[in-house]
Amino acid sequence: MEINPGAVLSLIATLFVGVVFLMMLSETIALGQGRDPITNLVRSVIRAYPGVSYVVVVIIGMLLGHLFWP
Repeated sequence: MEINPGAVLSLIATLFVGVVFLMMLSETIALGQGRDPITNLVRSVIRAYPGVSYVVVVIIGMLLGHLFWP
């Protein structure tokens, strides 16, 4: 098994799409039942802790930059 930048990017993209799918499914079910969707919780957490979300974005950017910068 070889780990290369393409494999890491593919894994990140797959995980991202999976999370987005689950959030969309959860939101659809919640709206159908008349409850608040989980995306409201995600938005409130990001607004409550902007520093943490900034650090996560910087780490992801550094990882992608490290893998793909010539």
